[in-house]
Amino acid sequence: MKRLGVFLAIMLAFLPGTLWATGVAGRVFVVEREASRLAVYDYLRHELLPQRIEGLGDMRHALMAFSKDLRHGFVATRSGQLTRFDLNTLEKTGVVATSSNSIDIAISQDGRYIATAEYSPGGVTLLDTETLKVLKRIPATFMVDGKPVPSRVTGMVDAPGNRFAAVLMEGAEIWIIDASRPEFPIEYRLKTVDDLPYDAMITPDGSHYLVGHQNSPRISVVDLRDPKAGVKEISLLEPGKTYDRNTPVKMPHMASWAMSGGKVFVPLVGEARLAVLDSETWAFKGSVALRGNPVYAVTSPTGREVWVSFSGESDDAYVQVVDTVTQKVVRTIKVGGRIYHMDFAPRGAHILITANRDNRLFLVNANTYAIEDSQTLESPSGVFGAWRAFRIGL
Repeated sequence: MKRLGVFLAIMLAFLPGTLWATGVAGRVFVVEREASRLAVYDYLRHELLPQRIEGLGDMRHALMAFSKDLRHGFVATRSGQLTRFDLNTLEKTGVVATSSNSIDIAISQDGRYIATAEYSPGGVTLLDTETLKVLKRIPATFMVDGKPVPSRVTGMVDAPGNRFAAVLMEGAEIWIIDASRPEFPIEYRLKTVDDLPYDAMITPDGSHYLVGHQNSPRISVVDLRDPKAGVKEISLLEPGKTYDRNTPVKMPHMASWAMSGGKVFVPLVGEARLAVLDSETWAFKGSVALRGNPVYAVTSPTGREVWVSFSGESDDAYVQVVDTVTQKVVRTIKVGGRIYHMDFAPRGAHILITANRDNRLFLVNANTYAIEDSQTLESPSGVFGAWRAFRIGL
């Protein structure tokens, strides 16, 4: 009987649609935005698992983080709801209301703490990843005429040294929080170079924190190896060009910046090109002409290519592939309407793409550029592979 049980277990593991088909490593969690849930896709077996993770709240701008032991997944939603679930069974293991409106999430370097950035009431909430107990709430306020005024917080990332970094939108401050001390002190409060910071990112090596501003071509940069040096200003303008303040400008989301080989590729909103910056000096080095207005630029793990998605109905079904050495477009691929998110599998052989208007998830071979699989999902947007547990800032 024991041998029969083992035999049946092995056979079941290879049946399509089983929850344990290839384990956690093969699972990709896809936001079904209007359905308030996550779909689970096994990209190694090209299968959509039958189980969904339901009841997650307002999934606009929903973000996920993963524990470093790959036991837990965490979802923060615009409803202010933090949900933890078991990555193996896909069952919920805890739900906490951190605020009335959350925007970002990060796990500390040691894996002990999770931090959420709150729009309302404005601030940072820190929780224990094992118990989900709220350990501290840090209200985000700044002074106006001698009175404290609340500020929205965004751009939450984990940083080396067991820190968190975030930015206050109305407060125009960068916070660096020390998560190695039980009181979670704000180690640095740094003024940004412009008002209305609205998004931020950390470089893949964890060395710099970059903050974008609304209605400004300037970026605030902090060297996390030496925060005492303060905030550095960089500009996305070509040398000799001026910025017309009467022209509406909204910077691209900072997560859409791609870095490779000492270069930074920045989608420029309203322009059919990527700006190319030097990653050491942050100086403007050139640009790459594209078919339309770029939204996201994603670097392959190989560093040789950047894949770019677009806005506008005439362009938003396409992806263009840019060679990072020649800085030229080498491929244009038609995928599906209104591409919302792209992410590479760890070794770069495949890229996952959601097409929101077409209600499709695509798996594209990054070597042949062929679409290998597609699945029907309801209003898909964010794509989160379990491999994100091993990346800084994700």
